[in-house]
Amino acid sequence: MINITAHLAVRNSIARTGIMIIGMGIAFFMMPFMIRKLGDTWYGVLTLVQVLTGYYYLVDFGLATAVSRYVSLYITKNDVPNTNVIINTSLVIYIVMAFLICLITFALASFAGYFVSDQTVLKTVRIVIIIMGLNLAFEFPFKAFAGIVGAYMRYDLLSVSHLFTLILSTVLTVVFLNKGYGIIAIAVIGFFCSQISNVLFFSIAKWLFQDMKLGRKYFQKERVRELFGYSVWSFVIQIGDQLRFRLDSYVLAWALNAAIVTHFSIGANLANYLKNFIFKATNFLTPLFTKYFAENNTKEIRNKLLLATKINAILAVFGGGLIIIIGRSFIHRWIGEKYIDAYPVLLILIIAVVIETIQTPSNNVLMAIAKHRFFAITNVVEGFANLAISLILVKQYGMVGVALGTLIPIIFSRLIILPMYIAKCVELSLAKYYVNIIRVVAITVSYLAILNLATNNILNLPHYGKLFILCVLGITGYFFVILNVIFDKSDRLILKNILPKKFWFFLKV
Repeated sequence: MINITAHLAVRNSIARTGIMIIGMGIAFFMMPFMIRKLGDTWYGVLTLVQVLTGYYYLVDFGLATAVSRYVSLYITKNDVPNTNVIINTSLVIYIVMAFLICLITFALASFAGYFVSDQTVLKTVRIVIIIMGLNLAFEFPFKAFAGIVGAYMRYDLLSVSHLFTLILSTVLTVVFLNKGYGIIAIAVIGFFCSQISNVLFFSIAKWLFQDMKLGRKYFQKERVRELFGYSVWSFVIQIGDQLRFRLDSYVLAWALNAAIVTHFSIGANLANYLKNFIFKATNFLTPLFTKYFAENNTKEIRNKLLLATKINAILAVFGGGLIIIIGRSFIHRWIGEKYIDAYPVLLILIIAVVIETIQTPSNNVLMAIAKHRFFAITNVVEGFANLAISLILVKQYGMVGVALGTLIPIIFSRLIILPMYIAKCVELSLAKYYVNIIRVVAITVSYLAILNLATNNILNLPHYGKLFILCVLGITGYFFVILNVIFDKSDRLILKNILPKKFWFFLKV
């Protein structure tokens, strides 16, 4: 039986966060490079096709969460026969899904002429749609092995694999763009590197679960309904996420043009970097909440929820505030003065990310206690509200209007509706939940205001060195604020039980 400990979860969180930071560093150099090489229009077209093919993940119907859950469950119980049944049954389903994605891909490529009038551009767009679609189709069967790495908590191995393919794809992209190739080359490179990633992923899974067997005799038709029965609300959550985050570019392209998508993407990508960083750093508590739920230990769920929410608030408010302080100067230095119009988009979307990521631990609890139906419905309603508001505001306010379309529904759903529901589910005082967040926000915003006033002159002339010094000074000072002002003794005691001993010297208990 595999023993999943808090220490192990933290170690894997560090591995996931590490690869995320490296990816952000590479993206820091690659985005301006690609915009310069491709131009605003072609970079915007590439973004639109990437968003379009991203919708293919809806074909999954939320099955990945069910496969991960059951595979992890049976491996933990050392139930080899049922593990192989789930793997093989889901593999058959995913192969069928892969064929469906191929059909959708060729259909979209054939209908692309209704949206692109220029025949030269149309041919390129069709080729890119087909390559990216086939790339995702080839990826789907490997989802059958998704729960194995999670069951053994070996995200460190997966991180090394991702690092290798990330570096390879980056090097190839630089080489081919410098030789004058365009978005077709980028699509081909993505396809090639993804297949390497798939093979490495399967190799890791096979090495971890050496009793894996593949064959028709392990397929059980009756398990199909069981898998989809669990995944239905996860699918609804995915629909909501697609509506909330993947339609903005199309609203802009429809109302304005593809070139404006490039400007919007600069602000959106910076906001997403913060969101993804926090997600990688803290989104590992669902198994622990599930354990407490199985033990009927609501008190521990409440305690861990409050601490996790506090940690997310620390990361989100400080990280978001720091980005707001340096954002304008950073964009100016990073991409160029021409793209400063992306800063208002960044400002609005950072606020949205801060609100959403503070709420992430509550979402983990709802998944753990099987109350994610309400979360799923709220997510979809928020998604449709996002689309409606964006369509209303885009004509008058352009990129800013679309960004507001994302922010406004998040304010209502994540600051009011979901906190009320989670408080009811775990018998937590709503006032205590809000005070837990407000205290962090008040202290952090005060610190950021002082930092901004003290370093305002540094930002007059955009320079990477100055921005780096500001960030280092800001993070160092805030670290002491966290330990001495934000965390109380009870918080430090909980962290001592979670963190490895090497980090205990930071905690004054």
